[in-house]
Amino acid sequence: QQTPGFMGCGKVFLTSRKFLSAEGGFRRLVWMPKELKELLAADLKLRFKEQGVPDLLDLIADETVATETDEVRKYLEKVGHPAIQMKDMAAYAHSESQESEKQTRIEQAPAIASQAEKIDAPLLPQKPEETGTKITPEMINELKLQISKEISEQLKFAIGKEIVKDIISTLSEKYLGEKIPAQIEIPGSKPAEVPAAKAPELPSASERLSSLQTFKIKKDKCETPVWTVKLGATKKEGGTRGKTYAVGGASCMPFHLWEGEIPNRPLVAMEVFDVVSEKYPQVLRNAYGDLLANPAKMAKACVEKHGADLISVRLDGTHPEKGNRSPEESVRLVKSVLEAVDVPLIITGHNNFDKNNEVMKAITQACAGENLLLNWVEQNNYRTIAGAALGYRHSLVAQSPIDVNIGKQLNILLTNMDVKLEQIVIDPMTGSVGYGIEYTYSVMERIRYTGIMGDKMLAGPMIVSPGQECAKTKELRAEEKDFPAWGDLRKRAATWEYVTAASLLYSGADILIMYNPDAAVAIRKTISKLMGKQ
Repeated sequence: QQTPGFMGCGKVFLTSRKFLSAEGGFRRLVWMPKELKELLAADLKLRFKEQGVPDLLDLIADETVATETDEVRKYLEKVGHPAIQMKDMAAYAHSESQESEKQTRIEQAPAIASQAEKIDAPLLPQKPEETGTKITPEMINELKLQISKEISEQLKFAIGKEIVKDIISTLSEKYLGEKIPAQIEIPGSKPAEVPAAKAPELPSASERLSSLQTFKIKKDKCETPVWTVKLGATKKEGGTRGKTYAVGGASCMPFHLWEGEIPNRPLVAMEVFDVVSEKYPQVLRNAYGDLLANPAKMAKACVEKHGADLISVRLDGTHPEKGNRSPEESVRLVKSVLEAVDVPLIITGHNNFDKNNEVMKAITQACAGENLLLNWVEQNNYRTIAGAALGYRHSLVAQSPIDVNIGKQLNILLTNMDVKLEQIVIDPMTGSVGYGIEYTYSVMERIRYTGIMGDKMLAGPMIVSPGQECAKTKELRAEEKDFPAWGDLRKRAATWEYVTAASLLYSGADILIMYNPDAAVAIRKTISKLMGKQ
């Protein structure tokens, strides 16, 4: 639906013969950006010539002539733009079909009323001039006989009815000693009324529910349990982690514990940064303060204070346009975080494939055996990072753009390289509450359900990033003074991220990368409750 007065369209459509055709065509064009006029000049001149205004392009205002409406009108009047003489656009507010329909209703109304009068009017003999037929004495006699017959039949019925009533009343009073009321109905004079059967009183819904003791629950049978991925490695396993975790293993839909088992609870990760983006919300900057500038200390606070199970290290600073930090700098940063915490790490890259692959190779080699979760590979860039994961014993995040089929295909490509399913975590890509989450939710549900129903290549644990998605939204940036009805910004930010995370949790998320510390604590408590561990 378009905003009244505005029409969104592509540049090419501006040169279409259909453009504004219902409102008078190109003669309606009164202002265009100069750059656009020059870009489309050749095609526009052709259309203007077809519509009989070959010089129209020179009559259209641009920013070099006027930018205010009154200035634009003065210019149009000065150059004699044809739009000045055209019908007001307000006249097009009602379509011709609506007007014609209205006119049709007006025209039909007298006809309908006339017909109604004819129907309701008594049947009277028409005048000779109305019918064109001459009335003869034979016709009058026939009409008299017909009227007499009808009156006679009505009188017979009425008199007979009264006589029967009197007979019944007299006999009943004389022989039965009962006086019949005057309003007695004679059989045959009125259809007998069958007494309505009284409906049996049924118990109310609440009474029925309260009496219910047990019932059989329909269960979906799991064909293929979600594969399990281990994160991190202890010293005995070749790493340095004090804690390791496993994700996946579920044999039912999220938290349907009456249908199957969820041996490994969903994990909460929190993210630290080599370089903090300028777009990072101020409400989160206030929450972390100086810790944002020290990833190792921030990681330690996230684990010890906010209960993070995992730490994601985002390396946006290695992007050529965001700092172009070297692989060696990234290695030092990752090792400092490994020293600061004893939980497994997620290493999150960016979409500049050449630089990202270079950095990931250096980190996987320097941290061989740590079983890092490398975030991410995709259909157009997976071979280099998958090879590094195989060579140095790490796991992968396989990302697909909210597409079940591409997600499955990527898993097939990885396994063709001898990457084990137990090394792959699926990232279906998601959105925030209010920004497309309903679609991503349904895709995640479909992946999980299709997987446990037998599609082995989709039966994997899933990772989502509610923190990053919410950080992009207006609701985490808008100040309370500008939107007082939205409430306290700090509470709003935490609630927005928590609700997003909870929604993704119910759709099958096994790892949630959180930004807001209050939301992270809250979602961890929710997971414990859902797992039945109060």
